[in-house]
Amino acid sequence: MKNDSLDPLIRDAYAIAAQPERLMKLLTVLQKPGAENEDALQSHFANVTQLLTEIDPSVGDDFSTYAPDTEGANDGLTPVDLSLSRSMTILRIDKQIFKASDLDQEQAIPDWLLGVDGETQAQIDKLIEGKNPSPAIVRLYMDQDDDRGILFAAQISGGDQKNLDFRTIRLRWDTLIGSAFAQSLELTATEEQLAEHLVNGLSVIEFAALRGRALGTARNQLKALLRKLGIGSQTDLIALYAGFSNAFAAAESRDQDPAFIGSSHKLTLADGSDLPFEIYGDANARPVLYLHATIDGAYLTARQQDAAAAQNLRIIAPWLPFYAGSKMSNTGLAVVDEFVERLIYLLDQLGIKQCSIISARVAAPYGMAAIQSHPDRFCGLVMAGTILPADDANDFSHLAMGYRAPLRLARIAPSFVRLYFAAAATMVRRGKSMAYFKSIYGESAADMVTLNRPDVAELMQRSMQRTFEDGYESTAQQAILTASDWSKWCHDLKVPVTVICGAEDRLAPPAMVEKFCDRHGFHLIGPLENVGSLAIQQVPQKIFEEAAKIRPN
Repeated sequence: MKNDSLDPLIRDAYAIAAQPERLMKLLTVLQKPGAENEDALQSHFANVTQLLTEIDPSVGDDFSTYAPDTEGANDGLTPVDLSLSRSMTILRIDKQIFKASDLDQEQAIPDWLLGVDGETQAQIDKLIEGKNPSPAIVRLYMDQDDDRGILFAAQISGGDQKNLDFRTIRLRWDTLIGSAFAQSLELTATEEQLAEHLVNGLSVIEFAALRGRALGTARNQLKALLRKLGIGSQTDLIALYAGFSNAFAAAESRDQDPAFIGSSHKLTLADGSDLPFEIYGDANARPVLYLHATIDGAYLTARQQDAAAAQNLRIIAPWLPFYAGSKMSNTGLAVVDEFVERLIYLLDQLGIKQCSIISARVAAPYGMAAIQSHPDRFCGLVMAGTILPADDANDFSHLAMGYRAPLRLARIAPSFVRLYFAAAATMVRRGKSMAYFKSIYGESAADMVTLNRPDVAELMQRSMQRTFEDGYESTAQQAILTASDWSKWCHDLKVPVTVICGAEDRLAPPAMVEKFCDRHGFHLIGPLENVGSLAIQQVPQKIFEEAAKIRPN
């Protein structure tokens, strides 16, 4: 990049101070091939970060406006997959979802799209006439031979024109919530299994085949279930479960038993600095060290705590370097070894001779370094999603934009990484977080749904207050570490490593994770369907179950 071409970048960088959401525009520019000399922008990035702090001095103080979907339905986390005019003409269509059909814009929809039973058509008519609450859950079919269909949320848009927008529903049956749902509504075991089957998008025909029953029997069971619940259709059942799921998660985050919420602690080290950490669970349960991801922090939702308690585990969750006000002597890869020694000191002070480790995403290098250097203290590692070591040939092209540009720049312009997280924090505080989250998780429907869960939103709000308590060094360190080749800690391991991988993980694509595990002899679980980068929030039962299998020597 020529020096005179830096002027627009400088202008765009300073514009972030007034409008933090313009960070996304700058990211787009900086990720393009040829942007080689961003180191010339170092001082400008530092200046903008300082300006952001002066303009918005509430670093770590107020994330009460955190809500991924505050920017409205049309710009929500889930994009419109199909839009129809009132005359049922296609205005917009996602070719990936409808790839089995020949549907296109300005085309009238075929009869098979809405199904032959008339249920979807009736729902749409009520929406248009204003007789049905918006959004409604409907089933659309992908071609004339499709007898299963896909669930969509249908919503009116376009003012007086009353266009119909359809968004795919990625709702899945959750074991904990599903059990509470069945218990509350007094469902039999068969009815609970049928409800789970339908919520997961499968058909009555498949349910009958799975159980080895006649189709007529399964249909009668469905009629009995709907009659018991006082509803008239399968989509009503989906809506009922979705509403129960949201209410359950909200109550979970709001009305937890105070005795079950984790307790915060701070360990003073020999050099006078502090190691903050959280503890969850019964003091007599088996200890497990949990190393957190960037935006999750060391906090656990009630759902995660229940999953750990079900395995009789006590979770020790130290905050990573520079989080929650902690200080470190080093930066980059050198921080990892320094932090591992702090973990050993923590175990000594808690009287823990040996335990296993769970790492989430970007915490992978810390977990790997710990088991390599101290196999006598750590008996195994479960990685709930992982970053991958970045060698010199890695251009991060496999990552979403929100990761790709910051990581590449972390090597040559660390001050930009601080600017990136300063702007992102300001966006979140101002209720403008959607562009930031979409840049990272937008390609994973599973992750976007998870970010909208009330318990996850509440956890991330609390976490960001602690994360940015003293500035942006913690997230800058994570970006620098993620952009580094930390494979040296993957060799000569004497304890087992299990990697849990999601099929929708855009931080570590499944094909690359499989090669990583094959190269180092790690046990791979997955890729798990409907699981993305946020596996620690999506399948905590599986993760803590795997950790419980690792027994101290």
